[in-house]
Amino acid sequence: MSDDIINVSQVEGRTCRGCTLCCKLMQVPPLNKPKDQWCIHCEIGTGCRIYDERPAVCKSFLCGYVSSADIGPHWQPSNCKMVLFYEAQARRAVIFVDSGRPGAWRSEPFYSDIQAWARAAAANKGQVIIWTGETAIAILPDREVPLGPVRPDQLVITVENPPGRPVDVVVIDRDTRRIEKYGIDLDDDSFPR
Repeated sequence: MSDDIINVSQVEGRTCRGCTLCCKLMQVPPLNKPKDQWCIHCEIGTGCRIYDERPAVCKSFLCGYVSSADIGPHWQPSNCKMVLFYEAQARRAVIFVDSGRPGAWRSEPFYSDIQAWARAAAANKGQVIIWTGETAIAILPDREVPLGPVRPDQLVITVENPPGRPVDVVVIDRDTRRIEKYGIDLDDDSFPR
């Protein structure tokens, strides 16, 4: 899970009850839990065995299905095998896909939703990223950009091209020369990471 989680509230009528998919798909650094592996503290389908002592990142997390009334009921993680999340600081919609169903996001109605989000994101210099384990794919309005495995020490950035050419999404190392090449100011809170 990202450290830049914003406080969100739960949509009336939507709960986590019976769903623990975030406990598999999300990374939890305080527990050294990688993406796409069940948390050792998870009672699958029931909940967290260390609920009262769980890390702050877990306490503050609500997936997009539970926290956004704009998300259709077909996005319930326990059914679709995907977890939605919005990283506000990065202006990034993230879809974590269960590796047991890696193509789930390509089926309808999910793909149409994802394409609509990609159009909206591009208009606001944002991103839509599909994660299956450590492998990422950026979804742009006109194409998919396979990013491959992305390490924690790398950034996924949106690059503006000359007029007439669509934006691009690339992975860069946190190397000063590469960052300077793209004109990135890591102290700028508006910069998508």
